[in-house]
Amino acid sequence: MSDEMDKPLQRFTELSQHINKFTTLLGVDVLAADLKWNYRTWTTTFAIINYTGFTLLSIILNAHDWKECLKISLMLGGLTHGIGKFFTCLFKQSRMRYITFYTSNIFMNYEQLSPMYVKILNIGLDRLLQIMWILRNGYLITFLLMTAIPLGLLYYNGTRVTIMQYQIPGLPLENNICYAISYIIQIVTISVAGFGFYAGDLFVLLALTQILTFADIFQLKVNKLNESLNLKSTKRSEMTQVGALVEGENERQALLLEVVKWHQEFTSYCRYVNDLYHDLIASQVLSMAMAVMLSFCINLISFHLPSAIYFVVSAYSMVVYCILGTKIEFAYDQVYTSICDISWQELSSKQRKYFGMVLREAQRPPTIRMLGVMPLSMRTALQITKLIYSLSMMMMQNRT
Repeated sequence: MSDEMDKPLQRFTELSQHINKFTTLLGVDVLAADLKWNYRTWTTTFAIINYTGFTLLSIILNAHDWKECLKISLMLGGLTHGIGKFFTCLFKQSRMRYITFYTSNIFMNYEQLSPMYVKILNIGLDRLLQIMWILRNGYLITFLLMTAIPLGLLYYNGTRVTIMQYQIPGLPLENNICYAISYIIQIVTISVAGFGFYAGDLFVLLALTQILTFADIFQLKVNKLNESLNLKSTKRSEMTQVGALVEGENERQALLLEVVKWHQEFTSYCRYVNDLYHDLIASQVLSMAMAVMLSFCINLISFHLPSAIYFVVSAYSMVVYCILGTKIEFAYDQVYTSICDISWQELSSKQRKYFGMVLREAQRPPTIRMLGVMPLSMRTALQITKLIYSLSMMMMQNRT
């Protein structure tokens, strides 16, 4: 293992600073002690207003053609969750900064305890890097396709289409200069959107993936407690005097209290992350579901290449969160199973009260919920998919 891999705190610090560079490019320095607006913040705000205004105007101008309105409104789902991420970074910046530094302190404390904790922390960081790699490549490929398609069609058969499904009044696409200006404006807008989607996702995923890491730390603490309890059982079986005290009671008490304390920290962290990001996660999943439905309807009418690409990226963006939500549910199950596996019969009557308290708490895990109602999981993704299909079929049957 390299020196860098032996220092999870250094890796986490560098990773969080790397993620923060993306939000800083958009004008939101999440790790700053005092958030200040700058020209980048206003550029991001302008991009949002620009897309919103021209999209609504295009819908109004094409109100007579509902099929065209569907195509124009295709990326409104992306706009919704983009605004959600931007507002979350703006108005919850101090809380995002707090949870990042809180996690950094956990890394600092636990990397000094034993090599096993170092290994667990590094595994958690590797897990996050894998998710980042998947997201980054997905967004990059989609961005390149969406920006290259208009140029490809223009070169192939002279067809002039825009990157985003709206036209700017006063800039007819038939004019070469106007088309170039429209292309440049839209490529700036979609670049801001791409950076915003990626940066917003990373800070959410940075917090969510630590739930899995903290569950692994809890498992290690329980294993240590069980080793001590099993040793007590072995020693007692070797004693000839019935009812004699087995040495090491203070150590077992300390290990049990450490398990109880860490479980409290684990549940508090999960509740904090849920309270901080549940609105953003809901806007991400539901808005992408809306985009999937619109893309599906458009392609049922006739094949439309931009909407087909956006269908893929929308479904992909929605499913990534739901898969991670399912993994978090497995982490809750892991914590509960670990508690149930504790050799409670070796605990004293007072210690069993602590054990019962932790067991009751573990039976009500602080599940990540969208809007406080729907759990973030693949089951929810499946229900949303069924709903999308039903609504799409209903829309197609009632079209005129």
